[in-house]
Amino acid sequence: MLRLLAFFVGVFFALRVLQLVPGVGWLFHGFFGFWLTAIGLAWGLSVLSARWESRRRLKRQIDALGQVDNPHVRGKRGALRLASGDARGALPDLEAAAAGEHDVAEWAYRLGLARLALGDARAAAAELARAEQLDADCAYGGVQLALARAELARGEPRRALDALERFERARDQTAESAYLRGLVLARTGRGPEARAQFASVAAIVARTPQFQRKAQRPWMWRAWLGRLGLAR
Repeated sequence: MLRLLAFFVGVFFALRVLQLVPGVGWLFHGFFGFWLTAIGLAWGLSVLSARWESRRRLKRQIDALGQVDNPHVRGKRGALRLASGDARGALPDLEAAAAGEHDVAEWAYRLGLARLALGDARAAAAELARAEQLDADCAYGGVQLALARAELARGEPRRALDALERFERARDQTAESAYLRGLVLARTGRGPEARAQFASVAAIVARTPQFQRKAQRPWMWRAWLGRLGLAR
């Protein structure tokens, strides 16, 4: 009962704020405005609740792994932290895993991703190249795509293109590889070719099986920015 009361208090507060927003405030008057605000607030709270629960679950998994200290477990713990967006927190565990299990491609790959996320493109490229040497199929070819991003980040578009070509020789071109190829072309002054490559991304996404399409759409929007000269 108290939660329901607090929710409606939140709706009335949000409603009053939204009514003051220039240009759209008129939408939030009357019965329609009330329900529009209530639905929006309920959706926002459900998203926040799901994220909070996901973080709690991740923390429990990390805490459980923290009870064992060996390179393999540290690699798993680092991978969890990296997947949650905590590249800095993942770095010590992934460094320990890569040093302790030097022949495991996954740890070199994850360490490369963490270093790339932290802006150390040169070190990232070295780790990702080592991961590719250990297993060219690491992360289903994701190692070549990550290496291409790292080479681009350190100003080596030719090396980035080599990595993309290795990826595409083993697989069909994907939305991500097409987008990265467009970046390479743009960085080497081949503007018209870059724009054509960016334009091809939407067609690749359209050919993607329905269940994979959602994951591919961000590359379509990035490619659209690329056609405007705003890609990074």
